[in-house]
Amino acid sequence: MRSSVVRILACTCLVSTSLSVTAQDTLQWKFRAKETLKYNVVQNMTTVQKVGDQTRNAVMNQAMEMSWQVLGASAAGDTVMNQIVRRIRMKMDNGPAGVIEFDTQSTDRPDNPAIARMGQTFEKIVNQPFQVTMKSTGRIADVKVPEGLLAAIQQNAAGNAAALDDNTLKQMMKQSAVTLPSEAVGPNSTWTSTEAIQLPFGTMNVNSKMTYLQKDAQGNAIIDIQPQITVAPREGAPVSMTLTSSEGRGQVTFNIASGRVLKSRLDLTLAMKISAPGGQAIEQTIKQTTAMTLAQ
Repeated sequence: MRSSVVRILACTCLVSTSLSVTAQDTLQWKFRAKETLKYNVVQNMTTVQKVGDQTRNAVMNQAMEMSWQVLGASAAGDTVMNQIVRRIRMKMDNGPAGVIEFDTQSTDRPDNPAIARMGQTFEKIVNQPFQVTMKSTGRIADVKVPEGLLAAIQQNAAGNAAALDDNTLKQMMKQSAVTLPSEAVGPNSTWTSTEAIQLPFGTMNVNSKMTYLQKDAQGNAIIDIQPQITVAPREGAPVSMTLTSSEGRGQVTFNIASGRVLKSRLDLTLAMKISAPGGQAIEQTIKQTTAMTLAQ
C-alpha cells in the first residue's frame, strides 16, 4: 500500500512539474519582412503650476499616428524597420502661449508666429522614415535620423533653446516599443525595463517593474507596469528641478501568437519643485496618460 501511495505522489509531482513547464510563455516581438503595423499613440497631460499665490492649470492633448514598415533583418538577426510618423494633432489650453491647436494634415496656418513655427517643426517630422533596429525583446538597438531632418528643424527653430535635437528625436522612437523578457516566463514572473530620457534640466530615469499577470480569454498576455522615476540634474542647466514625488501604473496587452502589442496604457503623476532664473520658485504637478493601440 505504501509503495502505491509513493508512486501516486511521484506521478502527481511529475504532472505538476509538467504543467509548470508548459505554463511558460515566450513573449517576443515577431515581424515579417515587408509587413506594416500601424499604431495610434494618444497622450493627455494636465499641468498644475503654482508660482507664489498664482495657480495656473494647463491641459495638453496630443495624438500621433505611426506606421512601422519592416525592411528585414540585420546581420545580428534583429529587425530593421522604418518608423514613420504619419500625423500629429495637438491641442493645449491655458498654456503660456494661450490656446495652441494644430494638425499636420491641416492647411490652416495659425496667426501666432510661435505656434506656427511649432507646427512647421512637426510637419518636417511627419512622413520622414526613421530607421530603427529592434531586438525581439523590443529593445531599440539603434535609431538613424533621416538625413537633413535635424538641420531643417534647427533652421526652422533658430533662436529657440528648446528646439528638438538629435537625442530627442531618437528618444521619440525608442519610447514606442514595449520591452519584454529575454527568457520564457509564467504568471507572476517579473523583469525590469529601464529608460533614460534626456531633458533640458537633466536626465529622467524610468525603471519599470514588469509583471506577467495572466492570459486573458483570447490568450493575450496581460502585463502590469510599475514605474519608478528619478531625476539627475544637469550641471549648468539654467533651470533646476527636484522631483518630490512620483507614482504610476500601467498595463500592456500583448498578443503572444502574433508577437505584438495590441494596446498599452501608462498613467503617471509627478510632483516637482523648479528653481527658475532669478530665484523664482515654482511648484508643479503633472498628470499624464499615454495610450498606444494597434490600428486595425
